[in-house]
Amino acid sequence: MADLLDAASLAPGDRADAIREFSWSVNGRCIEVELPQNPNRQRAYVTTSALGSVKVSEIGWNVARIRRTDAPVHEDMVPNILVSIQEAGVSQFRQGGRHGLIKAGDLAVIDNAKPYEVLFHGSVHAVLVRVPTDVLGLRPSLLDRITAVPISSERPVVGATAAFFTRLARQAAAGEAETALFTEPAVDLIRAVVTVVLDREDLAGAPLNSTLVERVQEYVRLHLADPDLTAERIAAEHDVSVRWLYLTLSRAGITLGEWIRTQRLEECRRELVSPVHQFMTIEAIAHRWGFASPAHFSRVFKAAYGVSPRDLRSQHAAAGTELHRQ
Repeated sequence: MADLLDAASLAPGDRADAIREFSWSVNGRCIEVELPQNPNRQRAYVTTSALGSVKVSEIGWNVARIRRTDAPVHEDMVPNILVSIQEAGVSQFRQGGRHGLIKAGDLAVIDNAKPYEVLFHGSVHAVLVRVPTDVLGLRPSLLDRITAVPISSERPVVGATAAFFTRLARQAAAGEAETALFTEPAVDLIRAVVTVVLDREDLAGAPLNSTLVERVQEYVRLHLADPDLTAERIAAEHDVSVRWLYLTLSRAGITLGEWIRTQRLEECRRELVSPVHQFMTIEAIAHRWGFASPAHFSRVFKAAYGVSPRDLRSQHAAAGTELHRQ
């Protein structure tokens, strides 16, 4: 069953709030929405259906401008990659210093977790696809190269993707239950568009499971200092079971607990020899990277590097003093 927003069915005084609520559902409340000042001229007809974690909306409206501020991502907001398939009208997309004029037949990609702006030149009609960023499984550095850039549907993979989602949006609006079966193909098509346009066809056809190890490693590196960095949390963040997480990492020769400890030890070693952290105690550095027991930290550190944390710091301090004296 599709969600429906029909501004024409609302009292003029309620239309702006309803349109803003839809925009906030896509981007969180850090979004500014500009509409025609006359409520009688405010138009919007939107149908939205969920295909698992992917959402597809068919949108027809005369919103003037949408702007995402640089406010931080709120905890209840899901970072999404937005793919807009323009069917009629002209829009101007801006993000990360890039900007493009999006016309009928074009696609545009936006990262909703970062500031952006869309200007609509009159009424537009588009299909909007929302894919959670972590489900898409592509590095931010790749996505940053393609956001707000017009992508022509003349390319076969782009045209096929546009046709797929356009038809799917209309079928979803009709309430076809089998659209839920299209979740994985939907994600694969978006990945294909992004990677092919960037000349990274090697990633285009790769199933999500083949990127799970890379995504888990990146996630762990970003959260190494978190004391609750457990297998359960990591699995939940990547929409897999704990069993599948362990199995996938095992096939790559990785034991999760040992790998996390190795990464934390390396961060500790780096800070112990850094002049920037010379006034932090060894215990504080260990605790900062998830080691609750100083004795345990000292024991595993010496096993890994053949020297105690205290001796390593002393050696580097002495070497630094000698170099300075010379």
